[in-house]
Amino acid sequence: MEGLPTVYALACLLAVAACLSVLGVGAVRRANRSSRTRGSSKQGPQTAFTISDPTSPIGHLAGTFGEMAAKLGLGEPERARIMRALREGEERLQVAQDVAGLGVWDWDHLSGRIAWSPQMFRVTGLSPELGETDLLSAWLNALHPEDRGRMEREVMHLLRSLQPLTAEYRIIDSDGSLRWLLMRAQSLPDDAGKPLRTVIVNLDITPSKESEARERFLLALSDRIRDLVRPGEILATVTESLGRHLSVCRLGYGEVSASTMVLTPLADWHVDGLPVDRKPYALTSFGPVLGDELRAGRTVVVGSIASDPRIEGCRGAFMAIQVAAFICVPLVKEGQLRAVLYAQSTAPRHWPPCEIELCRDVAERAWAAFERARSNARQNLLINELNHRVKNTLATVQSIAAQSFKSGQSKAAQEAFEARLFALSKTHDVLTRENWEGANLYDIVAEAMAPYAKDHAERFRIAGEPLQLRPRMALTLAMAMHELSTIAAKYGAFSTETGHVDVRWHVDGAGDVRHLILHWQEWGGPQVQVPTRKGFGSRLIELGLTRELGGEVDLDYRSDGLVCAFRIPLPDKEEGGTDDILGLA
Repeated sequence: MEGLPTVYALACLLAVAACLSVLGVGAVRRANRSSRTRGSSKQGPQTAFTISDPTSPIGHLAGTFGEMAAKLGLGEPERARIMRALREGEERLQVAQDVAGLGVWDWDHLSGRIAWSPQMFRVTGLSPELGETDLLSAWLNALHPEDRGRMEREVMHLLRSLQPLTAEYRIIDSDGSLRWLLMRAQSLPDDAGKPLRTVIVNLDITPSKESEARERFLLALSDRIRDLVRPGEILATVTESLGRHLSVCRLGYGEVSASTMVLTPLADWHVDGLPVDRKPYALTSFGPVLGDELRAGRTVVVGSIASDPRIEGCRGAFMAIQVAAFICVPLVKEGQLRAVLYAQSTAPRHWPPCEIELCRDVAERAWAAFERARSNARQNLLINELNHRVKNTLATVQSIAAQSFKSGQSKAAQEAFEARLFALSKTHDVLTRENWEGANLYDIVAEAMAPYAKDHAERFRIAGEPLQLRPRMALTLAMAMHELSTIAAKYGAFSTETGHVDVRWHVDGAGDVRHLILHWQEWGGPQVQVPTRKGFGSRLIELGLTRELGGEVDLDYRSDGLVCAFRIPLPDKEEGGTDDILGLA
């Protein structure tokens, strides 16, 4: 093909020379010589003609053929340039397909011929040695059983329709793993508007699908464990959810003793037919590699204990617990192996990277949730123990007081002392219900007024906005409310059947400068007399609120009833620490 232009030009020129010889017009001198046309290295022998009269008709014809021969001779390098550009374009297209993971079909409907690009074989995992007539059936056989019927109908519909097709489907790889593909197809019409051929592009979308599935699972798992407070419930939920998601035979979570390398299962989910496994295991019994890898913080993945050389010499230990394949994810904290999450299979199994990463992620989340729940449980235990000991201390103080106030003259003092201890104990109960994080002001006031409610709750009214107080403020206000209630019972509104008490409060100010304004006002009691001296109760109210809380107290002994006003600075919402929580600050 490369010499065709040169031969064609030579033939044309010989024909012209023959015509000139027959017609005898002009003097045509022929000179044969071997040369190569400038700019071409593949030209053969050239023939040059000299026309004695270039202006004659034969001269014009010879000139035209000469120009044609010149153009034909220059077409060879041009054709090479075009072919080179085509090859480069094809290479770029192939690289683009490889980078994007695109596999292309070309389906000729008249002949039934199907041609696949090399990338199509790679994305499906099928062999390039398959014949063209076997490609469709081989592709259908590789589809996931749940997708095969649908995709067969979709693809065969392309023979009858020019409508574009977009569909997602799954391929089962030779190792048993799943691969997700996105298909886009468009048929091209013939002159009659019927599908003549179809171009189908397949994109490997497995990474995005795996990422979506992983995020959905983690979100659902977070929702399930969000409201769980018991550490055992959290681990049981995590192991069951992940075990079912991975379709494994057993999934567990256990703590590891760094000194003995003994794993103690804390949660063990398994399919029916397998025994419950909660006994401790010495990790060293499963070979040195397992223990060393876990201690170093590296995940151990074994697809088959029968063929993995790392299990050599200890396969019997795995067979004894019916394990043929497994993943072990270590939790190394502060340089020590603290826990392990493990997934096990009773048959050899391929563990794709997405499953390994999911196990790592779940292991970290399970650790964080478990430790948080266990810390809260320990804190609650300590708080309950503290509350129990405080009550025991108060009971001891009460016993000492009973022994100290033996004379009849001190009976009233003893009762007052015990009442104050009881009020303090009741406030501790309120704080305990709130885990010593604070107490609601309404609960504090209601507890102080409760002994005087009985069947006449209308004798007092409580009104104010919801306000959560810190433990120290709650204890001080509770004692103040108790003293005011005791005074009202002895001398004020609660000492008669018609008297009543109003307690109301609000918060004055905003931001960092806020004050609690609380009013105690009595009505309907006996006429109030201004005391000649301050009793212990009055001094306790004034000193407690001013010294402990930095507040102000105004006691107004009106004739129609006592009015007491508190103005107490409220701490910033971000303040407070351990001492404040425990009521020690």
